[in-house]
Amino acid sequence: MVRRPARWHYRENGCAMSLFSDPSLLNGLGEGLVILGLAGQVSLFFFPEGRRILERSLGVLFTVVVIGGVALTWRAEKLQDADRDLTPAQQATLSQAISQFPTVKYEVLTSRADKEAHALALKIADALKAGSGAMPRFEETMRAPPMGVVLILRGRDADLGRHFVDTVGRVLMAARIAVISDRAADLDDDTVRIVVGGKP
Repeated sequence: MVRRPARWHYRENGCAMSLFSDPSLLNGLGEGLVILGLAGQVSLFFFPEGRRILERSLGVLFTVVVIGGVALTWRAEKLQDADRDLTPAQQATLSQAISQFPTVKYEVLTSRADKEAHALALKIADALKAGSGAMPRFEETMRAPPMGVVLILRGRDADLGRHFVDTVGRVLMAARIAVISDRAADLDDDTVRIVVGGKP
């Protein structure tokens, strides 16, 4: 049984997620641009007479702003709807990160009922095998896994826990996969349990 994770890690290459890979940021920016553009277009009705050239120029500008806002909102929706995935290059990067922990054993838990999460769990398991040299214990019978990907260790705040979450979590976040860390007293000190749930 996995208790509700307590801490989120949002990192990408050591900094905040990039603008064009964070759906919530894109959506907020897009909505802001649409509102700004529409407000600008409405304000043109109050322009004084005799300034038609400036009015037309601003009209074009505000129209472009609205179109840009709609485009950003559309991209945010596409990112939210897209299945989480690991490309071969991302799997190789994850395997390389895993190889930094040669003594760690792994467990991967997911639900076969969630096809998207199950497919991602299989790719993570393949990367674990390539990086550690051993196939992780794979269980696909969880009834209600938590949302996102959860990295669970016995002592999350110990040296292994901090280093593992930072190293592996960064790789997954760079692939736009939300990562949570948690701890479980039933695990051995050298075991990491990775739970793959649905999209947050």
